Parts: sequence; structure tokens; C-alpha cells
Amino acid sequence: MDHWLEVLRHFGLKASAAAGSSFRQVREAMRLGVPRGAFEQLRADLGVSTEELAEILGIPTRTLARRTERFKPDESERLLRVGSVVAKAADVLEDPVAARRWMTQPKRALGGLTPLRCCDTEIGAREVEALLGRIEHGVFS
Repeated sequence: MDHWLEVLRHFGLKASAAAGSSFRQVREAMRLGVPRGAFEQLRADLGVSTEELAEILGIPTRTLARRTERFKPDESERLLRVGSVVAKAADVLEDPVAARRWMTQPKRALGGLTPLRCCDTEIGAREVEALLGRIEHGVFS
């Protein structure tokens, strides 16, 4: 299954391979805003506190408390970015529990930061994905 379709479905969004490209569906989900439940799903996937995930996503906890329906497009994009990296980690490590541990433990290859902490920026998330790619292909990191 397409990576982005898998991410959308994991967060409870309707996604169909027959409905067109995953690019269009992800873009539309970001534009419309992902549901509040996606935050709770991601938090549960990572086993982190609401405050920690809100900080990574750049959403003040007071703002988060007011988000009862859908996130704004920029918030949705950040949430889907982190969700995509977590899904990639689970795929590469072949275990969601191992992915949770991996995402929340410091890595020398990331300058001693956790992969989750790196996901607070686009470039950091891409670096985490690159590290996962090296792991997937057996390249020492």
C-alpha cells in the first residue's frame, strides 16, 4: 500500500487508491485539516505526553485545548509529517513498539537528539527519514 494512504488511514481519514493519487489526497487532508483524533492517535503511537507532542508540533497547549474538531492546515501538515516518519520507522523496524522506542531515544547520527525531536522541522524529519533509509539498506550509521 502507498505510504501516504497508510498514514491517512491510520489517522482515521478516508483514503482510496482508486480515488486518485495519494499526493492529492494528502494535500487535501492538509488543506481541510486533520481531525483532532489524529493528535491522540499519534501521541498513543509514540507514548509521549500531550505537552511533549504539542511542543514538537509547534502547537501551544492552550491552542490544542481549543482544537475540538480539526487542525489548521499548517498544524495538519506538521502532524502528518511526524506521522509519516513514525510510519516509516514502524515499517523499517517491522514493529510499532520498536519504532516507538527508536523515535524517543537519542541517536548519535542525529547529534544526540531523538528522532522525534528532529521532526520539529522539515529538514530534521528528512534527516530522520534518511537515517531510516540507511538502516533499511544495512548501511552503518
